[in-house]
Amino acid sequence: MPQQKILIVDDEKVLCQSLKMDFEEDGFQVKIAHTGEDALDELSGFVPGVVLLDLRLPGISGIEVLKKIMAFDKDIAVIIMTAFGDTKTTVEAVKCGAFHFIKKPFDLEELKKLVAAAMEGRTLKREVEYLRYQQRRIYRYCDLVGNSTAMKDIFAQIDILAKTDNTTVLVLGESGTGKELVASAIHFKSKRNKAPFMEINCASLPENLIESELFGYEKGAFTDAKQQKKGLLEIADQGTVFLDEIAEMPMSIQAKLLTFLEKKRFKRLGSGKDISVDVRIIAATNQDLLKAIEQKKFRKDLYYRLNVVSIQPPPLRQRKGDILLLAQYFLEAFCKDMGQNPKTLLPETQAVFKTYPWYGNVRELRNVVERAVIFCKGKEVGKDLLPKEMLDADQSQNHELISGSDQFWTGKSKQGGAALPIDDILLLAEKEIIDDALQKTGGNKSKAAELLGVSRYSLNRKMNKFKKELE
Repeated sequence: MPQQKILIVDDEKVLCQSLKMDFEEDGFQVKIAHTGEDALDELSGFVPGVVLLDLRLPGISGIEVLKKIMAFDKDIAVIIMTAFGDTKTTVEAVKCGAFHFIKKPFDLEELKKLVAAAMEGRTLKREVEYLRYQQRRIYRYCDLVGNSTAMKDIFAQIDILAKTDNTTVLVLGESGTGKELVASAIHFKSKRNKAPFMEINCASLPENLIESELFGYEKGAFTDAKQQKKGLLEIADQGTVFLDEIAEMPMSIQAKLLTFLEKKRFKRLGSGKDISVDVRIIAATNQDLLKAIEQKKFRKDLYYRLNVVSIQPPPLRQRKGDILLLAQYFLEAFCKDMGQNPKTLLPETQAVFKTYPWYGNVRELRNVVERAVIFCKGKEVGKDLLPKEMLDADQSQNHELISGSDQFWTGKSKQGGAALPIDDILLLAEKEIIDDALQKTGGNKSKAAELLGVSRYSLNRKMNKFKKELE
């Protein structure tokens, strides 16, 4: 953790040195100024969290110094050190934004308590501001950026669904299109926004953990259950639970989820007591649930219970006009987050962005821009900062898969054979997307899974499926 900084402003040199030694022993970084002018000179370079300020200074007064500190940064906590005769001036100082005051001569431990409270208050204030910033981002749909007709339609659907805050929603679409962002936007624009938004990825956890995460358990329910644990459904009471990759949920848990959706009650593992909660369920998947039903991998009754209303954010290739808008949005965001000067995308880079097929959708675009900002040394992002696979990609092959060449989407094999069954076409399409992700990541399955928006466990399972069904 970086050291917290204190600036001591007082013309009593012995007092300043004594305080400096005491606070440095407590782990603070301390600087001293004996005049108001010196204190103001230290501000921009040192940026203290707390200023200990004497009101009576040579040169400009302590009140003037306080006003200039507040104008520089209102988050700096100023503790006024005042003599008994300074009551009126002290009141004025508090009105001008001083955090607190202490009368001379003061007890050192009392001063340290004030400093600790000031530091804590500064930290809490910044956390609140950050949370408000996050809330504002979510209220404006967070990273759901776009001017395309497709995205405007999604924004309109989110607004409608936010007003019906009990309706179960199914979010469909490819990996990386922003299904989680759609779910969180629905939650934070609804009346449930002051309650938790809890997420669980059904593909990333084994069956027993999904059950305990959702429903919780009692002490002694199983070997490692050393104490009671509340599940996400209980924690999110009055809020929303987002079930990502719902198609990967084991059948046994699907049955329990269906019971909960019908009765709004559940039991913790190891308990016979019903717990009632008011929770909205939003589920998401990138798979064909009707096909999963045919294959006996997903419950038909659960599908109809979840699919009260569905919403489907479009893949990036279907809203190409939003690509550069999104790229600029991410570019500005990452420059700000990393403390870098604003940057621009060169025309050559923009051209690559517009023609690249973006298999990983918005998530892949975001990752590419983040990488470019990290490695960019100047003010312009050239195409030399893009991943090699973007520059080397065979565009005709990529568009064959994505935009639908006659050869692929008529079901013809590459050797010109007879038409393939639709299930085989979909299987081949999914395999080519995964093969491309593995190629982009140099065969690293963890990175490929992250790019595709699935867990490594889910990726391995799909690869094993290809091996069996395509042999």
